[in-house]
Amino acid sequence: MPAYRSNAEAEIRIAVVERLRAMIPGCRIIHEINAESFGNRIDVLAVGEDRIAAVEIKSAKDKLDRLPDQVKAMRQVTSFVYAALHEKFLSNTGSGFYPPDKARGAVTWVYPKAERSGYVDCGTEWHEVSGWNKPARCLPHDAIHVLWREELHNVCRSLGIKSVAKLTMGEAIDQIRWRMTGEQITKLICATLRARNCVEADPPIAAGIASSSSVTPSWGFGTSQSVSL
Repeated sequence: MPAYRSNAEAEIRIAVVERLRAMIPGCRIIHEINAESFGNRIDVLAVGEDRIAAVEIKSAKDKLDRLPDQVKAMRQVTSFVYAALHEKFLSNTGSGFYPPDKARGAVTWVYPKAERSGYVDCGTEWHEVSGWNKPARCLPHDAIHVLWREELHNVCRSLGIKSVAKLTMGEAIDQIRWRMTGEQITKLICATLRARNCVEADPPIAAGIASSSSVTPSWGFGTSQSVSL
């Protein structure tokens, strides 16, 4: 466990990962990943072949000040957004327990699980399995920003685009959007994240990837990664 992670957070994280694996068989779990370049960091990302789930964790030692911005950042990457919160953050209205307003926009998972009256997501079940099992949908428009510059350039090269090294990230994204469908971009993002070498994650999954090249991003943790497109 990283030194900066408290035991209280680690306890919730274990339960979150267990839930995600049950929801999304075959997914790859990635911890602490930026939503875009230097943007908000997502605590846990579960990456399937054509969809993504994101979770922000708040233990009893945390505050909710940044949660609205973190939920907003996660919603730029996926429609499946969860806030795993310690029960101390629940609002007790007298008629039952309800998620805090700052968790708006996310499905709330309450830890520890216990029988509670009130809002359905504040009890013993962590919901949204049925939502995940619905037909695939395109990732949000800005989800492509989760990819690194060299990953975007590799995609452009695979599309036959010339002078790729001169392209900014924005220009590379424009080229990709012009040439690929929403379904193709969604599967591309998922395949790239499943294959990326990460500091803390399940082993890379490279199934179905055609070719690979090793790159080191100019931001992040300075580790090399294999990207196959």
